[in-house]
Amino acid sequence: MNIALATLALLVVFALIGKAMAPAWKVEPFSDHISLGSPDVGVAAKDVTVHHEGTYRIRESTLHLTMSDGTVLEAVLRQPVGASPRHAACLFVHGSGTGSSRDFGDIASSMASAGITTLVPAKRLDDYSWTHRDYERFADDYRHCLDWLRNRPDVNPAKTGLYAESEGTWISTLITDRDHDIAFAVLSSAPVVSGRQLMAMAASAYLQEAGVPASVRQNTAKLMSMDFAPFDLRYGDFDAKRYLSSLTMPVLVNYGVMDTAMPIEQGARTILDVAHRAGNDNVTVRYFHANHQMREGAGLFEPGLPLADGYTKVLDDWVNAVAAGTKADGWATAQVAGATPDQRFTAPHWTSSGLIGSLGLLCAMTVAAILLPISAAVVAAALAVVRRFDPSRGRFPVGIARLLTAAGVMPATIILLLSGYLAYAGWSAVMLNRRSLFFAIGWMVLRLGALCNMVFAAWLLVRCRRDLRERMHRTSSHDRGSGRSGDSVAAISGWGQWLVVGLIMAGALLSLTLMAFWGLFDL
Repeated sequence: MNIALATLALLVVFALIGKAMAPAWKVEPFSDHISLGSPDVGVAAKDVTVHHEGTYRIRESTLHLTMSDGTVLEAVLRQPVGASPRHAACLFVHGSGTGSSRDFGDIASSMASAGITTLVPAKRLDDYSWTHRDYERFADDYRHCLDWLRNRPDVNPAKTGLYAESEGTWISTLITDRDHDIAFAVLSSAPVVSGRQLMAMAASAYLQEAGVPASVRQNTAKLMSMDFAPFDLRYGDFDAKRYLSSLTMPVLVNYGVMDTAMPIEQGARTILDVAHRAGNDNVTVRYFHANHQMREGAGLFEPGLPLADGYTKVLDDWVNAVAAGTKADGWATAQVAGATPDQRFTAPHWTSSGLIGSLGLLCAMTVAAILLPISAAVVAAALAVVRRFDPSRGRFPVGIARLLTAAGVMPATIILLLSGYLAYAGWSAVMLNRRSLFFAIGWMVLRLGALCNMVFAAWLLVRCRRDLRERMHRTSSHDRGSGRSGDSVAAISGWGQWLVVGLIMAGALLSLTLMAFWGLFDL
């Protein structure tokens, strides 16, 4: 077998392996765009007069509320001074990355100045990390705060509802599933789908924004189909849709059209459809010129940005209109309105995995692909030490030694470069840094490197096959007593040398499997 044929055979085999490792789903472009009834975000009810922002002075108090397990959380209460007794109230539910009782200050103050008492409790962050989030516990804490707010003498419990952002909308649907007396729900930047589905869509959108090639974006989505259990991350499978049917109260859905992290059209349409099936058509959808935090500007993490124009007015007017008893047919404004959204990718409806279904296994394979050639180098060094005391032990011929060095160093190097490439792609996507040319050239270099690695692996396979055949031939000739002095001697001899070769070959084949997983051999 020559090297070219062996390389071609390996290319076909690993291209097929790569295809088998790909999940059956992929992130598709979004095309089911939502229709707007008006470009105006304003909300108004028929024949209902409401108090607007700035009507009342605000009294702000810092409280300490004791949860059911004895934990004490700080909370900020804002009350409209001089408002009618038994008025509307709103509890605020934090999203990801927030947890202070001082969050939502501008929104909560606006509501309070419009006659709505607001409560912003701190979120417990003692067991909250990127690997673990206990939504059930959060829901219990917020429900406890909700009960406290309802029991205030100046608050009408029948007019008390929720305001939630982002991840907090998952928590809010847990609350509405358990508490059927919630008067209204404001859901801003709602994921609607599970974290796994959301990450697949968001990764595609952000990587596209960073200029990452389409094949890399699609292969990166494979990660979202894996079992995250070794790293916890079970919150990624939170069944968001399971609780949407509990949205039987009036609902206000808000999205920023510059938010590429959320399914801004798919999510709104899903809430409209699920609520309708639950008998609730009192759902209002508004799109703002805003980012994920409902603030002006496209930056996801920029502090100090002002809220989107008209956002607090919409919140205040809608809550007051609902508190006044506005039904689905009682609105003078369009159900869906605002800036024109343009969701680029569809959050997949299912995310089953391919051949490699565990993130832990993928990480273990990556580490092993680097450690195997290192182990081979350690064994080779040990053999060199042994030769100093026993010169009769052979050494690798120069040609084989160079081939083994190349076949060991190259795959580990490519795996490290691939890991760095993917890490930089992720960083660029999060920071919204576009590097199209760099990523295109980098991917081409990685694919060429992977092909060179395959050539060296094929070369080593051919050489090992030849040496094994020679070894078998010598053994057979010796058994027949027909050995000749001119017989060739195998280049690889002794268990130590074969161990070195085996470790390097295992590392090379494992690295080829990883490269196939990431699409470096896609045809």
